Amino acid sequence: DVIALTLRNGSTSTEVYAALRNDGDIPACSAAFSVELFDKAEQSLAAGISGLLTQHFYRLTDGSGSIAACVGPGDVTMAAVTDLPSDIAIDDVGYVVYRCPYFAVDVVPIDGLTIGPVTRVAGSAGTTYTGTLVNELDVAVSNPSVTVFPVNRVGRPLGVAIGSGTVEILPGGSWDFATNPVSVSGVESLAYPAGALGN
Repeated sequence: DVIALTLRNGSTSTEVYAALRNDGDIPACSAAFSVELFDKAEQSLAAGISGLLTQHFYRLTDGSGSIAACVGPGDVTMAAVTDLPSDIAIDDVGYVVYRCPYFAVDVVPIDGLTIGPVTRVAGSAGTTYTGTLVNELDVAVSNPSVTVFPVNRVGRPLGVAIGSGTVEILPGGSWDFATNPVSVSGVESLAYPAGALGN
C-alpha cells in the first residue's frame, strides 16, 4: 500500500517518489512499482515503472539456494520514477494509479547487505550521503549501489540520491560509498542497498 507519494518537477523530467508498506502477511519478492498519471479529464499523461527497494534478503526454500530481495510483512519500501516527460504540468494531474506486481514464493530470511550509519553532507551542489555497505551474504557482490531517499517528518520521500561502484565485495567485506548530490535534504533519510550476486 502506498503510504506517501511525491510528484514534482525535477531538473530534467517529472519525478514520482513513493513510500509503500507491505500490509500483507507474506514477503513480496522481486517487487516492482508501476505508476500512471491521469489528468482531470481522465486522459493518460504518462506512465513509468521502477523496482521496489528493500533492506532485507531471503533464500528460497526450493533447494536451489537462490537469494531474493523481498519486502517483508510490515516493511516500508521506496520507489523512484525519474524519467517521465518533462513537459507535464503538475497542476494538470488529477490522479495517479499504481500497481505493485511481485512474486509470492516460499523464502526464509537471511543476513544480507547492510548499511552502516549514513552521514549527510551539505555542499554548494546540494546534499550528498556517505556511509559503508557491508556484505553479510555468503557470496560476493559486484557493482554495489546504495539508494538514499531524503524524507520529511512523516516519511514522505522528497528526492533520491544514488552511490554506485564497480568493485567486488567479498563475503564479510565492505565498501565505502558517496552519493550524487540532491537538491533536497529532508529531516531524515532511508537507505537501500543493492548489487549483483556472484556464485
